[in-house]
Amino acid sequence: MTTEEKLAQALRTIADRAENLDVLTGVMAKRRRRMRRRARGTLAAVCAAILGWGVLVAWPAPRVVVEPAGPKANSVERVWPQAVFTMPKGFRPLAAISATQVLVWTERGTIEVYDAAAQRSRVVAALSLAPQYTAVDGDRVLWLTDGYAWVAPLRTSGKARKVGPITGENVDRIALAGQYVVWSAPLDGVWRMRIDRGPAERVPKSKGLQLVEWPWATDEPLDVRTNPTKLVNLQMGRALKIRPAPGVEGLRCGPTWCTGTRGEDAIVQRSDGSWNRVHQGLHGYPFQDRFFTGFGEIYDARTDTTVTFEGAKFEVTGRQWSTGSGVIFWTQGDAVRVVNLAAVPQR
Repeated sequence: MTTEEKLAQALRTIADRAENLDVLTGVMAKRRRRMRRRARGTLAAVCAAILGWGVLVAWPAPRVVVEPAGPKANSVERVWPQAVFTMPKGFRPLAAISATQVLVWTERGTIEVYDAAAQRSRVVAALSLAPQYTAVDGDRVLWLTDGYAWVAPLRTSGKARKVGPITGENVDRIALAGQYVVWSAPLDGVWRMRIDRGPAERVPKSKGLQLVEWPWATDEPLDVRTNPTKLVNLQMGRALKIRPAPGVEGLRCGPTWCTGTRGEDAIVQRSDGSWNRVHQGLHGYPFQDRFFTGFGEIYDARTDTTVTFEGAKFEVTGRQWSTGSGVIFWTQGDAVRVVNLAAVPQR
């Protein structure tokens, strides 16, 4: 396979992943296929942009049509009331930090920490360009912009540090791992660079792997219908074998839980194949090896709990729901409604 063919296949993979990042997934199988056809129809233009002028990043504005209706027994407001809050319009949630705090990007070009308990935010850093990808570890935030990695402490007295250029093609996953910035791409394995600007190096025993959630990585295939075979803990060096349930394809797995498809059904299963159930449109990697999102619902595999979003419906076209790392949000009138999965009890 030529470099151009590999790049095109990698971009198709990223296009499929973008569906997971920017839309609450699983509206219906036919709709996903239509969206993928539209994404692939623009692939040539995206390839030209990446090969010649850099990466084009879109920041969709989520919209939802709200219907007056009382919450059902399993609505997120009733089951996890502590996880739901409203913030002012103009904030885009990026990631869950804690049970009360989320990382946000604002219309004025700043990364901020929004405190749901105090109902106010504080600035972490001002950016000239919107971040392409972000990651948090509770104390710091990492973001990519214009081909460079930046790290800043989440406390108010900190200062952003430019770590260095991120090497590799089409980086689409990043993480903080102690004193390292870690990243991966569909073609190039897992790499790391010290925050104090040491040289970039491949993480040992990571060739052919991609990040799931540090320290876990998987041999995710470029073909979205094909199953991976293993998960590797890059700190401990141990590997877990992935065993698909009968007929399941396109698995995407955390250490314990996976989603895939069987025909038109979405399947949640254990990574060892010992348990599987049909759910409504769930797919993608689990947050904290626990939460999956789908059309109007969240499934908590740890507690076998499904919660719904009451009082909202999807339009025929357009994007209404959006997700970040551990946050799900939508505009509601002049505000932004947020579900912070870090606030859901452990049991």
